[in-house]
Amino acid sequence: MKCDAVVGYGWCRATYVALRSLHRMGLRVAVADEYKAGMALWSRFATATFTHPDYRNHPDAFVDGILDILERTGAKFYLPGHDEGEIVAAQRDRFPRDVVIPLHTYDMLVLANNKSRSMETARELGIPIPESVAYTGPEDLRGSLDAADRDRVVKLLRGTSAKGVFYARSSDETVAIVRRLIDGYRLEPDRYPIVQERVDGEGWGVSCLYWHGRRIASFTHRRLREKIVSGGTSTLRESAHNPVLEDHAHCLLDRLRWHGLAMVEFKWNPEREKAWFVEINPRLWGSIALPVACGVDFPALTYIAATRGPDEARKESGPYRDGVVARWYLGDVIRGVSRLIQFHPIDALACVMPRRADAYDDLPVDDPGALLGQYAFYLLRFLSSRSINPTDDSLIG
Repeated sequence: MKCDAVVGYGWCRATYVALRSLHRMGLRVAVADEYKAGMALWSRFATATFTHPDYRNHPDAFVDGILDILERTGAKFYLPGHDEGEIVAAQRDRFPRDVVIPLHTYDMLVLANNKSRSMETARELGIPIPESVAYTGPEDLRGSLDAADRDRVVKLLRGTSAKGVFYARSSDETVAIVRRLIDGYRLEPDRYPIVQERVDGEGWGVSCLYWHGRRIASFTHRRLREKIVSGGTSTLRESAHNPVLEDHAHCLLDRLRWHGLAMVEFKWNPEREKAWFVEINPRLWGSIALPVACGVDFPALTYIAATRGPDEARKESGPYRDGVVARWYLGDVIRGVSRLIQFHPIDALACVMPRRADAYDDLPVDDPGALLGQYAFYLLRFLSSRSINPTDDSLIG
């Protein structure tokens, strides 16, 4: 089956948005994943679907699989959907030169995915970061904490959707969490968790497309609700502008001479007008349905930049209005179940009740197969993990 493009990580809703965007351009799109159930995999807009080996545990076989898919489809554009991009970038010389893969270099992807290194880069640029605690091991961490017990955040260097992030309310709890993570993940000193103050603010994201260091498009959103109460993937969000955060994000990505897609996350305290850098997501992000609904179609712009040049892509990237709301309904259901288990019935009810939304991540009335694919994937994950928010340990640490 001949195709124009291949998109990866086909189970998730972000890849589904990319699939629809490229399909609207008239492209034939193949979807790839290690799983057989998922939104893009079961979508009627997928020209073909393929499975490949697990990239986390079998990186060479994964690349072999992607090369085979590219050869069978003849596609000249490949968009990885998640952290498999690191594997692709590391083995970029194995891919045909005429296949466009919109990723930065392996070294830059590793830096962006490493919370400690990206924090240090932000600090060097004068971008505010939460106060961090320096320590060499669990034994001396207590001495590095101040005498007053206060909330702390402990972060593994890698993690997605708030997985790998833990909250402590005292010095004893902070030390216990760090010790448990070091032992549980068998971390060497250069992989020890970050310990920071817990800052009070709203979650914001500045999403960008860069092409060899040149900014093509930018979009900002504010989180209204998140799947996990303490933070993480947004289930409800709205478009907004925030010049302070946008300046910080652009400064950071300019310094990295970014190439491809990335979302820079911040905490923002509106009363103090104070910002703190949180992390970089150097890939498709979960809330990408919102900018697409606002007319900032990042997947389409990426393809245009790859095939017609960055100038043409920049022309297609126009302004957007504030206040457009997008919702991930299944994410709200998951949060509702979690809140009900925690004996918060009113919040649980609010999560599942209908409310105004200009766009949905996961309720495509014209594509019931995609909706079924999403629920099938999450059901299978629940049955295998017995958790409504399972953690893949190979993606964090």
